[in-house]
Amino acid sequence: MNVTTSMLECFVAIVDEHGLGNAARALGVSQPTVSGTVRTLETELGVELFRREANTLVLSPEGAALLPLARRTVLDHRAVERVVDELRTTHPGGAVPTVRIALSDRPVTPELMAAFVAAQPGSRIDVVSISDPAEALTQVRMGQIDCAVVPDSYASSDLVHEYLPDDVLVLALPPGSGCVDTLDQLDAAVPLAVLAPTHRVGVGVVDVLAGFGVVATVVLSGVSQQALPALVAHGIGAAVMAESMARSVTAAGGAIVPWPVPTSERTMLVYSSNWVAPLINSFIDQLVRGRSVGAKTNHP
Repeated sequence: MNVTTSMLECFVAIVDEHGLGNAARALGVSQPTVSGTVRTLETELGVELFRREANTLVLSPEGAALLPLARRTVLDHRAVERVVDELRTTHPGGAVPTVRIALSDRPVTPELMAAFVAAQPGSRIDVVSISDPAEALTQVRMGQIDCAVVPDSYASSDLVHEYLPDDVLVLALPPGSGCVDTLDQLDAAVPLAVLAPTHRVGVGVVDVLAGFGVVATVVLSGVSQQALPALVAHGIGAAVMAESMARSVTAAGGAIVPWPVPTSERTMLVYSSNWVAPLINSFIDQLVRGRSVGAKTNHP
């Protein structure tokens, strides 16, 4: 019997990606390649791994029995590949250690990225933007990225997570808003345009402002967190964001006001215990030391 890791990887990908086409895209190969690889695996094993029901592939009892072992084999193989890559860096001419970090639509601060860079000098960080947190976690499981920054509502028992430090929230006001230090000082006679990552978040901001007698309306939603500071700095409207992200707004002549409501969701760094890059370990050590001295937070 000649069963290879690539055969098992195709098998696992079909299960995890719910079909041949999705598995092919995830693996970066053609659908006929995935289909042919799995047929070869079935021939080698002498069992049927999938059954087709209503144009859908369904695991056979034999496939279900093989899946845990196949998944573990694939993960172990990827872990070995990562270790080998790290070992190569100890030799002259070796590649720089690279850590791939996925950022979903979360307010990632400059301090967070600086902490990653400082955690292990000499490492290279590749930042991948994946708007869907579920997709980011799927890629962590498959070993395509090392870790992901996602909302804590996406916590998963098969992955390890560490809470990231919270940043104080502010309402960033565009240039020309005048000298404003608190929400009470906002001009109630001038309607305030609000920008937000989602319409629901924008409505929440409008409701809070209404409690301070300020009339506001959502004029732009569906904006990524990373784009909010530039839009506010260009006078498009106001937005709630992390304090450290609002520096470009104040540099452009805008103002920031403390925001009384903490973010509803905390942010996590999620990674697989099957492969933990040295940079991640170093970064987590920094997080633990920061908590021990009482880091600033919006949450208990």
